[in-house]
Amino acid sequence: MFDHFPRPAEKRVALHVKPAAERALRKGHPWLFEGAIRKQSHDAQAGDLAVIFDANRRFLAIGLYDPDSPIRVKVLQHRDPATINRDFFHAKITESAQLRVSLAEKNTNGYRLIHGENDGLPGLVVDRYAETLVMKLYTAAWIPHLRDVVPALLDVQPSARLVLRLSRNITADLRDGDTLIGEPSTAPIAFTENGLTFSADVIHGHKTGFFFDHRENRERVGALAKGKRVLDVFAYAGAFSLYAAQG
Repeated sequence: MFDHFPRPAEKRVALHVKPAAERALRKGHPWLFEGAIRKQSHDAQAGDLAVIFDANRRFLAIGLYDPDSPIRVKVLQHRDPATINRDFFHAKITESAQLRVSLAEKNTNGYRLIHGENDGLPGLVVDRYAETLVMKLYTAAWIPHLRDVVPALLDVQPSARLVLRLSRNITADLRDGDTLIGEPSTAPIAFTENGLTFSADVIHGHKTGFFFDHRENRERVGALAKGKRVLDVFAYAGAFSLYAAQG
């Protein structure tokens, strides 16, 4: 299904960076900015692999090149060289999934599965809504790698449906809300968080449809709400309200 997508160039682009960028990359910073590049081997397209070297031509990092972003490289691997392929992505996604296994014990099947930079996959977010996965791309540099990322993702997290959401800065032969795997959704997707049932519009909703990053905040509001009247301002899907009502 990804045969019509562009492929990354076989030839990697070599980048030499300024001292401040060297220091940041050695500390594990996930981005390389355009202004930090002092020398580049050749022009490259979005999604081509960029190898970053220090002043002594030693390997610093490898990542996804994006010529249209001031964040010129989203770094995938620091310090030690790595082959960026399906096995690489499979290992990263597996590690991310293992960190969230305990959520099932809390009667939760809606959560952020991949946290972009925090999980070593900068510019890529995946949220789980029960049997639906929603992938959001924040850079076009991921598009040539979807042919490897999607099979790896579905192998680690089998799902009935995979929906693609795109940041507004991405122009590609794809549409925000496209269903890549499974039948398109015709209604909001129901899921549970800490035993409460919610629904989300994964096609048109903000971000991927819900704000999973506020799960702990919602729990806190529920714990504080007993015997109180609560005004939920900017309620969106009403998640804080439901936690407050339960509390």
